[in-house]
Amino acid sequence: MAKKKKNEIYYLDTASLSVKKVRVSAKTKILRLLRYFAVGLFLTGLGAFLFANFFESPREKKLAEDLTVARAQYQYLSEKANQLDAVLKDLQNRDRDLYRMIFEAEPPVPKSILRKNYADLKENEIADAIVQTSEQIDLLSNELYAQSLSFDQLYLLAKQKEKRMACIPAIYPINKQKSHMSSGYGYRFHPIYKSLIMHTGVDIAAPQGLPVYATGDGEVTVAARNMPGYSGYGVVCRIDHGFGYESLYAHLSGLAVKPGQEVKRGDIIGYVGNTGASTGPHLHYEVFVNGKHVNPVYYFFIDISPEEFLEIFEKSKEINQSLS
Repeated sequence: MAKKKKNEIYYLDTASLSVKKVRVSAKTKILRLLRYFAVGLFLTGLGAFLFANFFESPREKKLAEDLTVARAQYQYLSEKANQLDAVLKDLQNRDRDLYRMIFEAEPPVPKSILRKNYADLKENEIADAIVQTSEQIDLLSNELYAQSLSFDQLYLLAKQKEKRMACIPAIYPINKQKSHMSSGYGYRFHPIYKSLIMHTGVDIAAPQGLPVYATGDGEVTVAARNMPGYSGYGVVCRIDHGFGYESLYAHLSGLAVKPGQEVKRGDIIGYVGNTGASTGPHLHYEVFVNGKHVNPVYYFFIDISPEEFLEIFEKSKEINQSLS
């Protein structure tokens, strides 16, 4: 009896009562093979899908760990950058509100922010974090540079503080006991024009011939009678104190200085008079800061008590008639 081959299929022929082998066509064999191949391909794809979505490869696991570490480091750097930004803002506030108030200096011109181009980075979570942090660091770097320049300027101002303090027009220009504030800074009724006009200084009534003092160290720039540009001021003296400060003394009866002369605070520069558009003996006194008029009363702070300052300040606020 012939040996039966593996995978051969037989059937019982009832007509001949014999066992016969099933004949399988080539087409059936090919279809059967394709079916096996398709099932195998499906199972392979299913396995790959399950592995890719539910199982991490060693490389993916390492990348995930690196990403976690990178996120933690980014969070740490971001917090540090925020802390540095808070410290910088505090320094800037002190610079603006304290140091420059002491030295009466304008803040430096802010530097433009130099931003780098990060367009080459692809848009993703890590790239966005890098761009955000990098821009924050760029901003801090530029602000720190600008702040360093500001402190350099403040250092120079501090070195010049003693000289600067001597130059500020900070004393009452005549004897307080022999004079009184008659009209303050602001809109006042003019005694000649009989209208409310801006009074750019203060009027201090005093006896004719009372000495007038330089209120700060400086150089006399104007000392003349009826000087062009000073119409109605009569005999006038103007002092450039440096650091942006100037003072002016008008309606004098005479001068004790000449243009170009260096003076010290307290030096006699002239005498109370009634020259120019004046209605009585008095001193018209003005203070300029960087070329602009300011209220002189705010600069009476060296030889005057708080009570005297308050009295002068209240008197200067009265809207009355000026003497010139």
